[in-house]
Amino acid sequence: MLINVLSYNVSWATQVNKVLGTEADFVDACQHKYKEGGFTCNEKAIKNIGKLDSLDLVGLQEVNSHIEEKIMKVQPKLTKFKRSKVERELSSILWNPLIFGKLIADETINLIDGDDRPCLILVLQKEEQIFVIINLHAPGPFDEKKSIVQNILNKHITKNSVIRENIFNKDAKIIILGDFNDNKTSVNANSPLLINNTKTKKQIKLRYNKSKKQSKKTLKSCCWHKPGHKYGYLKDTGDYILVNENIKQHSIMIPSIFKKTGRSNRLFSDHMPVFSVLEI
Repeated sequence: MLINVLSYNVSWATQVNKVLGTEADFVDACQHKYKEGGFTCNEKAIKNIGKLDSLDLVGLQEVNSHIEEKIMKVQPKLTKFKRSKVERELSSILWNPLIFGKLIADETINLIDGDDRPCLILVLQKEEQIFVIINLHAPGPFDEKKSIVQNILNKHITKNSVIRENIFNKDAKIIILGDFNDNKTSVNANSPLLINNTKTKKQIKLRYNKSKKQSKKTLKSCCWHKPGHKYGYLKDTGDYILVNENIKQHSIMIPSIFKKTGRSNRLFSDHMPVFSVLEI
């Protein structure tokens, strides 16, 4: 069965129309172009999501509004969602229960001390099939923090018996969505994210199907910036959809509807969304 999956950092500042944080110049551009500023940019992003092929699973980072209900209206197969919160930051997972079934366990963890970096882990069950869905907003730079994130994931998965039992089920289908803040593309087809079972020594490898070189050409999802900005303009990778060996990833891409030519025509979020077709 083929399903469509989306991961999207939807910009917390845009949803409240505030010129703040790393999105400040983006929201400022929204305010110069539209009367309602960031609110309009966010609404345009949701409208574009509605134009994508029918979605079965969505991971959102930097949720700062009732955006899930709006997305469910334009993508009606998505009828369930679960939020996570770490201090000031919210993330969420939306899913199609006809595909993924019911929620049987969930946990929210913070990926690094001293920062708000939520990671939401869901265990879903459809008949006999187990799905583990993880949505994270990783600390950056990820090439330096990758081992820290892996260690925290391993620690909390080991603590939660229900999640541990299901994630190490040999038939479990695992999908990780997220903003990895991975500007150096340290996660790729040849360099997976690792989850370890310290008791059995089993290792789960989670990856997407592009090499580092391919990713740097086609998955530059971060971030929108004005000309001359110190961080550059849409030059970095870091928004991914990873899967384990029980799922075949047919494609991963930035949807063309979000890639219009010209800065002023890309005012949706400071990140680009990533779309993937998976065979489960």
